[in-house]
Amino acid sequence: MFNNKQLSRRLQTSFYRIDKLILLIVYTLVIIGTIFIYSATKDNPATRSIIIKHVFWVILGTIIMIIIMFYDYRKLKSKALLFNLISIGLLLIVRFAGKTTLGAQRWIKLGPFTIQPSEFVKVAVIIILASFITKKFKDGINSIGDIITVFIPVSIISVLILIQPDLGTTLAIVFIFLTMIFLYGANMKSLIFLGLIALVLALPVYMFGFKDYQKKRVTTFLHPEQDTKGDGWHIIQSKISIGAGGLTGTGIFKGSQSRLSFLPEAQTDFIFSIISEELGFVGSAGVIILYFLLIFFILRPCKFIEDDFGKLILYGVASVFFFHLIVNVGMTMGMMPVTGKPLLFLSYGGSSYMSAFALIGLVQSIKIHID
Repeated sequence: MFNNKQLSRRLQTSFYRIDKLILLIVYTLVIIGTIFIYSATKDNPATRSIIIKHVFWVILGTIIMIIIMFYDYRKLKSKALLFNLISIGLLLIVRFAGKTTLGAQRWIKLGPFTIQPSEFVKVAVIIILASFITKKFKDGINSIGDIITVFIPVSIISVLILIQPDLGTTLAIVFIFLTMIFLYGANMKSLIFLGLIALVLALPVYMFGFKDYQKKRVTTFLHPEQDTKGDGWHIIQSKISIGAGGLTGTGIFKGSQSRLSFLPEAQTDFIFSIISEELGFVGSAGVIILYFLLIFFILRPCKFIEDDFGKLILYGVASVFFFHLIVNVGMTMGMMPVTGKPLLFLSYGGSSYMSAFALIGLVQSIKIHID
């Protein structure tokens, strides 16, 4: 009886500590995403079943989030090596037995489902970096050598993702890394110096390191009108979709770009274009505000958390949502090259949904188990 009462009291405390505002924002985004995934796919017989799969991923993602949130995040600190090995193992499977689509080998086929391990690896990278930094750099990251050393634990993961090739996810990992060490208080002079080196190397990397399709994406981004029937079509139709929405939009399920299949991959990479067309500037601005509120509430506990491991995880999680927001919205507006980065909780995709829910589970675990 005592144990039952103790368990009941613990569950009540855990429920009380859950950040309900974060859950409210997350499931508001999920509902919006579900509506517009349906809008983008309902008139195409080939994609109608996507909405059923989407609901499945939402349910599975919710279960994953609940499991993670009630697991004490502090126990993850000692499991960083395990996460690293599992991540490398999954990426090696992709390398030698993965499914290739459009010249990129990024997926593993599991029966009727296809998963993208690099999405889950981003979660592991946050834990790996947070653990390594708090163990090895308690006195701060004070030099160029320190910055390079911090990146070493995730360097193999980054290379394996880069050679898939998946430049977008590689840049996401670099952004996570830079955000975490910057907010942790890394030496600014060292960061600026490395940034200048990166700028100097940018052109030769583009010339000799980029694949042809990656160079084409950059060229299309700069001059989409030169390829109106190829890669430029995506950007042009996305801009048309956003412009057609005006201030208040054409109305839900009334967007011409998705209904008439002018916009390819509308339910994934270009979901924001569909939202902008059907809800207009008001609706799309509201969605962006929701994301910034989510990032704000993720970072809010950092003010009073004394555990650096927990702080670094929150920094990493916030950086993932910020990166995906800026890159995806920028891509749909023609301000960034097409990279295939989804808008988390809005774009269709099983792997991205599960990893996003896992990230929210980590945030809630910190809220629940913090002293």
